[in-house]
Amino acid sequence: MKLTKSLPVIKERNCNASLVLDTRTNRKNVSEYPLAIRFTVDRKFFYHQVGGSYSEKRFSDICTATKSSSENYKEQKMWREEIVPKVAVTTGNSNIEVAKEDKSFIGIWQEYIYHLQNDDNGKRYSTSDSYVSALNSFQKFLGKDTIKGFNISVAEIQKWKDCMSNGIKGKDGNIEGQISDATVGLYLRSCRTIWNLCRSQGYLLDVTYPFSNKKEKNLVSIPRGKVKKKVYLKREQFTELYHVFINKNYPETWKEGYAERAHYSLGLFLAQYLCNGFNLADAARLQYNDYYFQTGRRAFLFNRKKTADRSSNNSEVVIPIIEPLQVILDEIAAPPTLGGYVFPQIFNGETSEKVRRKLTAQENSNVKDRVTKICHDVLGWDKAICPSGTWCRHSFATNLRNAGVEKTYIDESMGHSSNSNDMTNVYLDTYPIEMQMEYNSKLLVLDTKSAERDELMSKLSKLSNEELTQLLAKAM
Repeated sequence: MKLTKSLPVIKERNCNASLVLDTRTNRKNVSEYPLAIRFTVDRKFFYHQVGGSYSEKRFSDICTATKSSSENYKEQKMWREEIVPKVAVTTGNSNIEVAKEDKSFIGIWQEYIYHLQNDDNGKRYSTSDSYVSALNSFQKFLGKDTIKGFNISVAEIQKWKDCMSNGIKGKDGNIEGQISDATVGLYLRSCRTIWNLCRSQGYLLDVTYPFSNKKEKNLVSIPRGKVKKKVYLKREQFTELYHVFINKNYPETWKEGYAERAHYSLGLFLAQYLCNGFNLADAARLQYNDYYFQTGRRAFLFNRKKTADRSSNNSEVVIPIIEPLQVILDEIAAPPTLGGYVFPQIFNGETSEKVRRKLTAQENSNVKDRVTKICHDVLGWDKAICPSGTWCRHSFATNLRNAGVEKTYIDESMGHSSNSNDMTNVYLDTYPIEMQMEYNSKLLVLDTKSAERDELMSKLSKLSNEELTQLLAKAM
């Protein structure tokens, strides 16, 4: 059955307007699209999104509804009576002007940041950081009053990029403000999102599109950051860190209380690595959910925060709880309770996404500083080795690949995108828990006897002196 794609609502001289779904996207496996009014003037299309999103089937059912008692007909009536009248349209010289509050390129950028910080209970607050930093940089180098309205072109964007890449001369003659290619690319992609948003609202339609992922003449190329192939630790190095954790081999010269804090941070660092390289934002949200108990406490199931909002499968990831990971959980995690957080210490009960973001950033900094100190003071490693949480993700992928584990497993266990419409089912069917355990066990270099010894040492370390004395007496 052919689906209805549009619902005509306005016809005025050389302008037609219809309610449609704005399907202009490069994303794959998208099931719903924003509702928009599409203006057609002299065979040119102009879109204005009006809020809400629908599947193509649902949209078609609403458009073709005729029975006044049906929910679909009520929805169609609401569109015509509430949405359409709010958009006043005037036409002339092939231009469309939507009567709404005054807009500008900077204004739409600020508005987008506001929505990121406040929509959906602030769940995308952390995403707004790059847009805030990019806008600050944009206004710093181009001047706050330089870009008025939508008076912006390739030249302004290129000037901004050159300032970010090369820096500018300060009052003392020194170069300042220069940032890495990775950050330049991040800021330009933020700007590109705002540009595309402006076009979707009917602005900048007659201005040359400025961005390109390749070096093209008269366009702004978006650089990529350097490939971080060397930012990882080998399996043997993680194994050494694991033994430090098990044996609590910390210098007595450290200040009182520092060893305990460093021990906890080392446990979190190792957990990030063994939990498929997830980040601390994921660790903080990890819960003892139904899946954990259904698998007999042998695996976690979680949604990767970074890509959950833009993935059709919600970025579900399965983490097999291998023995070394269980040893770490026994030491630093909260006792298992249905719905409880595994590492509640990170958020410490905070529910505000803004505060959570700050707490996660602080914990990341603590982990990096303390694990680096362990690497240098305890293991005597090169001073250039300063591992952070990012290293855990690179290490997980690199070490499993070098251990001969198939790439499909590595991708899926890290929550990478796939063409599958139901990644979790594919993952579980292709890789049963026993195979997941086998693959993740390659993350450390431990033989069976060593693993058993480590488990025993972990249990003994939790006994009091009295309990140890009683145990020795029985052994005698």
